[in-house]
Amino acid sequence: MGKLWFRPPGLAVSPCAVLVLLFLVFVVPYLMPGGANSAETPPQDLIGEYGRFLDIDGLAIYIEERNPESPREAIVFLHGFGGSTFSWRENVPFFAGKGYRVISLDLKGFGLSHKDSESDYSHPSQAELVAEVLVRLDVERAYLVGHSMGTSVMVHFAHLYPEKVLGLVSVAGALNLDDRPVYPAALLRFNLLRRAGEAFFTRYISKERVRRVLESAYHKDMVTAETLDGYYDRIVTGRWAGSLLAMTRDMHKNTVAFALEDIVFPTMILWGEHDTWVKRTDIDRWKDSILAAEFRVIPETGHMLMEESPELLNDMVLAFLESHT
Repeated sequence: MGKLWFRPPGLAVSPCAVLVLLFLVFVVPYLMPGGANSAETPPQDLIGEYGRFLDIDGLAIYIEERNPESPREAIVFLHGFGGSTFSWRENVPFFAGKGYRVISLDLKGFGLSHKDSESDYSHPSQAELVAEVLVRLDVERAYLVGHSMGTSVMVHFAHLYPEKVLGLVSVAGALNLDDRPVYPAALLRFNLLRRAGEAFFTRYISKERVRRVLESAYHKDMVTAETLDGYYDRIVTGRWAGSLLAMTRDMHKNTVAFALEDIVFPTMILWGEHDTWVKRTDIDRWKDSILAAEFRVIPETGHMLMEESPELLNDMVLAFLESHT
């Protein structure tokens, strides 16, 4: 009879050890308890007065739209990582009050929109989602305002759909310019490792940890109970842990692999003077590549400048829009 176990020279492996290894790999991930993450406000109660869901390729995508019949130009607000339509609560009403058609949405995997571990969460895919939302809303061209990660989605959108762009506003924009492989990402395609990762996230991401992350994003002391609830309750909806892990899996596709010099639309780049998340050196790497861009620094603000100095930001963006209409 042949040997039951292959044993490399000098290495003794017992059947018991193999069984233990198989148990650790194939069973333990499913026994790992998740955390007790739950929103204090039911998701259905988070739907705003102007909010509704669109079915985009079978996914429920949450949008908020004001002045849908306005003859003025449309403005689309794109949130950053961990954000949602809630992030623009100090800005959307201002521009709606000026008569603009204003649209904000929760990207795939964020806020109240669909979350799973199977969808493509890369920024080019998110840009395609934005394009489909505009088709559904019968918007031919729009200004786009993107915060942090939203700037990357916005730039990919401008590259893929230049005919739909009137102009761009980057708010603390984060762009990945380096094509670096993300080796752990490939491992996340295995169900067992994905299950272990999801269990880790549900235990790691607590409300208190979200508070600390938010506090690091603001320069000013602004994390009230209402602000914390607004972000946390929208993070822990649906299959949020699976979508968060899938974003890690897909992040290698977020690199800006096209020439920013090809973006010729009117562009304004805003950055917070005390932003520790996206540093000035990060902005300097790409801001001058967009030849039509104007750059402004908002004083006494951090990464969340649209919330920390909303009046100043709103006035600056409004002046930019009116100078190009």
